[in-house]
Amino acid sequence: MSHYQSSLTVHKKTHTKTCQANNALGFISGLSLIMLTACVTPHHPKEAAICNGNSNDNMTQCHFYDRETPYMRSNKGTKAITTTPKITGNSMGNTWLMYTGQSQQALHLPQNIRLSVGDRLKISVLNGEEFSGDVEVNNDGYIYLPYLEPIHAKGLDIAQLTHSIQQYLVDEQFMLKNSVRLSITPLKWAPIEITVSGGVFEPGQHQINKKSDLEIIDDDGDHSGDQADKRTIASALRASGGVRPDANISAITVFRGQHSFTLDLSGVIHGYPVPKFTLMSGDHIHVPQHDYFDDVLARPSQITAPGIRVFISNLTQPASSNAQSAVDTDATRFPYGTRLLSGAIAANCVGGAQSTNASRYLLLITKNPLTAQVDVIERSMDNLIRHSWETGMNPILMPGDGIACYDSRVTNIREIARTITEVLVPATLLELL
Repeated sequence: MSHYQSSLTVHKKTHTKTCQANNALGFISGLSLIMLTACVTPHHPKEAAICNGNSNDNMTQCHFYDRETPYMRSNKGTKAITTTPKITGNSMGNTWLMYTGQSQQALHLPQNIRLSVGDRLKISVLNGEEFSGDVEVNNDGYIYLPYLEPIHAKGLDIAQLTHSIQQYLVDEQFMLKNSVRLSITPLKWAPIEITVSGGVFEPGQHQINKKSDLEIIDDDGDHSGDQADKRTIASALRASGGVRPDANISAITVFRGQHSFTLDLSGVIHGYPVPKFTLMSGDHIHVPQHDYFDDVLARPSQITAPGIRVFISNLTQPASSNAQSAVDTDATRFPYGTRLLSGAIAANCVGGAQSTNASRYLLLITKNPLTAQVDVIERSMDNLIRHSWETGMNPILMPGDGIACYDSRVTNIREIARTITEVLVPATLLELL
């Protein structure tokens, strides 16, 4: 091979390597462009325009709120639901109104508590021990005493059941009318099934007044009487996930058979006396709703949720996983009433180097109970901090909300450069080999 041919071969090899390098750089450049287009979450200006300028002011049509658009959980297209469900005919029977001034009404006194299935009673008949005993209301609503026919007890209070037993003893000629003396002592108030509808987070059927295994073990039974402290309206609402901020707690209605009772529980939030009411099995509770959210109700109380669970994602550098970003169980559980900025701080979305982290932003994915629709709210961290006192810019977190934190453009460029380096350096090493 001549010197000219040898030089030509070397030139061809060099040209081939140069082309390969150019192709690699072209591939990396194309990859960079693709990554640049994917480093920012796409916006929806058309949907944002609906949020900003809807002539009908119907927020049910808007599901994306950009960084400058306030977000208010409301349903302007629906009238406020401030009345209880209407039932045709006279099936409702009489209605008793029970307001704050009637909080000591005899309806809540122990002797007037209506008996439910599973309630246990101690019945003692003076000079009639053969008719005495401990009984339990069975599934059919009856109790059984020796030598007597089954006696219906479900739905009766203690005074009514006492009269029924006395009447049985007289009718069966076991005792004279004026000589019957008996006492009924509640031994155990059973768990009861109730239903809840309206402005609560978890409507449906729930069981209340169920004692834990530890409470049952600690109860030695060497006493008479029992408390029905968990057969209250507050316990029923708490079992239903608590009232939502759109609930009208001043007109909560309890339906019991042919009757209804309306109670004002505003005192639970505002601190004045509230009516007392003991529930029985089969009661239905309806919580009417407003067409807006009242932030005053978004705090822990006897009738609201004590806390919420929020789902968070924060994949920022130098952390490479949620665990390293301190997004663990403790960081995703908040007291009820926590706002978006506090959730962002718990998610480690705020802080760090100002030049690289100040322009970060996040997305809040939440379900509006008023519209049953999922809304997406975008907020920049700078804007969220500056307007943290505005409810529309810093909304209250609801159970099951999701928060996704995104890096700033500086961090995105740094990640692209790091990716290019990780691809280019191995390629260069391969060429050298």
